[in-house]
Amino acid sequence: MAPKYIKRVTLFKIPKEDDTEAVLAEYDILRKTAEKDGKPYIVANEARRIENAAEERAQGYTLISITTFKSKEDYDYYDKQCAAHAKLREFATSRRTGFATLQLESDLGVGP
Repeated sequence: MAPKYIKRVTLFKIPKEDDTEAVLAEYDILRKTAEKDGKPYIVANEARRIENAAEERAQGYTLISITTFKSKEDYDYYDKQCAAHAKLREFATSRRTGFATLQLESDLGVGP
């Protein structure tokens, strides 16, 4: 049986294009700096603009981030203790008008 991964999907409503660029740049920093016990612990992260953001079915969301973890423990660390994630969250908070965060179990270690 394949190992189960935990995925965190976060959707953002970021009205200004400059702010979207800035948040995407912060995700680049997160991918380089997020550590647990002195080691990288995120299996994968992809942050991108939502291509159909102008459509009604996108409900105003403009950016998506999908982050994959090896365990619920790593997910919880990211959510509550990771300094790199705290920095990103603080940065994004004043630039977004809404967000949604979803968690799911997956058989896939990378990709959506």
